[in-house]
Amino acid sequence: MRQPVTASVSPPRYFVPHAASPVEPVPCDASEVVHVLDAFRLEPAYLGEAEWFVCTDVVGQLQLIPGSERARLPASVQAQLAHHEVASGKPPRRLAAAELFFFSPEVVEHPADADGFNDPVYLYGTLTGPWPGNAVTRVNGQLTVTRGDVLAGFAHGAPDAFHYVKDAESRDVPRAYHALLPGDRADQLAQGRGLVLTYPAVPAELQAHHAANGMQVASVLHAVLSQLQEDARTHQGPKELAVLELPVPSRAMAIADLELRGYEVKGDVATPRPTKGGLVGKVAGWFQDEAVRVPREAPPPEFLELARRVLPWLPGWPTETERTLRDHVLAGTPVARTHLPRVPAPPPAVIPPRMPTPPVRSSEWMQDFIDSRGKPGGAKPRLTQLQPKPAPRPPPAKPASPASWQADFAPAPAAPARPATRQQEKAPAPPGKKPDWMSDFDD
Repeated sequence: MRQPVTASVSPPRYFVPHAASPVEPVPCDASEVVHVLDAFRLEPAYLGEAEWFVCTDVVGQLQLIPGSERARLPASVQAQLAHHEVASGKPPRRLAAAELFFFSPEVVEHPADADGFNDPVYLYGTLTGPWPGNAVTRVNGQLTVTRGDVLAGFAHGAPDAFHYVKDAESRDVPRAYHALLPGDRADQLAQGRGLVLTYPAVPAELQAHHAANGMQVASVLHAVLSQLQEDARTHQGPKELAVLELPVPSRAMAIADLELRGYEVKGDVATPRPTKGGLVGKVAGWFQDEAVRVPREAPPPEFLELARRVLPWLPGWPTETERTLRDHVLAGTPVARTHLPRVPAPPPAVIPPRMPTPPVRSSEWMQDFIDSRGKPGGAKPRLTQLQPKPAPRPPPAKPASPASWQADFAPAPAAPARPATRQQEKAPAPPGKKPDWMSDFDD
């Protein structure tokens, strides 16, 4: 793999920027965000700012907005913040850090044939930071953490997940989960540096009403727990983990995987398909697994609870890095703000919103990291995809070209509608129906 690109701002020790991906500046604008992912207070306060909002723009990239710009947020985003504050019923948590990085992973790689139990995992995505600062950048790359780091990060962050309004398309209450992961050694973490707040990426096409990432988090936790259980059964690990009944995030995807492996699924039982005759068929039948039960489906909160249960079974857990990292997360308490004299700012100029630069497709640059660790003939790593592969675009339809004589039978253009009178424009909404302006807060 090519050497990493040299950035003007040093990333955390355990993050490796991709060599061919550009390092882009991050101009944050409160008027351009579309969803909120997180809210917290930073201590010590930076330039008088204590509260910060982690948001996403129209293409799903992370932006950090100070609390002083809350009034500049779109009305729908302000509605999300108000609902979260009322639904959670507690003030935002406090983070004691000198700098913060924000990471949006898209793929998780689980190395094959690892030697230990709490093995490393590789997260591929976009790192943004450091915040607060005047040189905030964004770059694609790889973050290396352990299995225990992933389980602990999401398990400890679950009580402070961001609450969204439940809509008709959501089976459970939608929430945006986060994980505080170590990006450096314990001595740097103790100084408040190298902290990485992680938000699994949600496809932009799924962010119509909110940016809930429960399915992505459940998929990551299921993959990590499955690897731990497989190692426990193979290497005589913790017995509690080896016999643990592990559900799946999606039963439909589990059935599809069993069918690809040669099973026929009927109800809750999957049986091997009959093998072909001859010696080859008999040998294949000997290595074919027996009938298995289709795992049940579980919501994200159950996977978070499983992560809490499994963590004490990991040898040597919690580590020094884990203890140091959790010391920087403090319970939310009302903060007595010191009112600093501020000069009234002029009203912002009305500028048309600019479209953010679309991110580089993950299927290209991530393969460089994966190929660098590959061995000829070796086992392939397992990948957890957090975003679906883009579907090919259909060819553009050819415009119809009717014959000229058909235009004679076309209907005459309708007469322009008469403008509504002033009384009609101000007519109140009928009983039982809310006014049109309230619909702006539905999204």
